[in-house]
Amino acid sequence: MSSSILFLGTGGARFVVARQIRSSGGMWMRFGQTQIHVDPGPGALVRALSNVPPCVPGELDALVLSHKHLDHSNDINIMIEAMTHGGFRKRGTLFAPHDAMHGEPVVFPYVQEFVERIEVLREQSEPYRIGEVEIRSSIKHIHSVETHGLHFRHAGRTVSYLPCGRFFEALIEDYASHAPDVLIMNILRYRDSMDVDHLTFDDARRLIGGVRPKVAVLSHFGTKMLEQNPERLCAELEDSHGIRVIAARDGLLLDVETEVAAVAG
Repeated sequence: MSSSILFLGTGGARFVVARQIRSSGGMWMRFGQTQIHVDPGPGALVRALSNVPPCVPGELDALVLSHKHLDHSNDINIMIEAMTHGGFRKRGTLFAPHDAMHGEPVVFPYVQEFVERIEVLREQSEPYRIGEVEIRSSIKHIHSVETHGLHFRHAGRTVSYLPCGRFFEALIEDYASHAPDVLIMNILRYRDSMDVDHLTFDDARRLIGGVRPKVAVLSHFGTKMLEQNPERLCAELEDSHGIRVIAARDGLLLDVETEVAAVAG
């Protein structure tokens, strides 16, 4: 059965998100009949419902937070309310790190009661299951809050999502071990002049070369990445690595089978 990824938003960093230069609605994934919304940042609900055809929150099977920063989690509470029909129908699963729900939670305690099941993401976990999908968490990322990447396995294909964090060599081994057909990476910065915990374009080059996915997708762009033209940068990576590299854009619908089959052909 087919799998697809709809990019409701491809903006990252405070200035891009605050100005909505790119939207920040996260990704709506469909694996056969299973629907999962990943990282519903600011505007996620509006973007979902205004898509053509609309993404229907009441049909979601799960919501996933890679971490609790607002550009990834701002709409999580309203998305839970929409998924559970205002809390009147207890349903769906929430996957999130511990600190997203405790201490200074971004998922409100009263909203946590609306979902049928909560799974706390832990480093390199045993597989979680949701519908037709097996989900494994990555090695813990180096970031200012608890952050985990995800590996989604369905019908013999793996889609891996590498969210925010600083580059370190163990990322390559961890993500390569899952042999992703599609690797989605949050590449916020072009060059790192501020020494922050985010991936740069040069990090993307190293990750693609080390992980060797069939298809790589760059997303979650900051200002400098947008200024450099992500499409041009991805074409450069394609030429240097011989791997299909796509620059995500708001509203992009990526058909996993089509993209992987095109590479195999």
